[in-house]
Amino acid sequence: MVDEPRNDHAARALPFFWSWGLPLAILFSTNFMSELVPFPVIIMMMSGSFFWMGLACVLNATRCRRRHCYYSGPIFIAGGAGVLLVGFGIVSFGADGLIIIVWGTLALALLTYLTEPIFGKYVN
Repeated sequence: MVDEPRNDHAARALPFFWSWGLPLAILFSTNFMSELVPFPVIIMMMSGSFFWMGLACVLNATRCRRRHCYYSGPIFIAGGAGVLLVGFGIVSFGADGLIIIVWGTLALALLTYLTEPIFGKYVN
């Protein structure tokens, strides 16, 4: 049987930092790079951060069966795809399209934590 809390990277400081803290820092740092880095590189960094966090969630869900990771993994992956689509002009949500995608993805991912007090932290 899997020792869920021990294998849960979302419950341990260092794995949490590498899996979600660092990509979030990269994601937020793109706000200050417009003068230094070409826009396509910024889009790739933003999208890569979401894909990184999504993959970390999917792996964490398979490793320890953490409930919110089952939901937040696909949300982050969809957010990464959304950043690519909006950032490269394939889909338009207006002038604030990237802001809508980024904050919408982060808000939805945070909301997945609400499933844990209701249904339990780990899937049986």
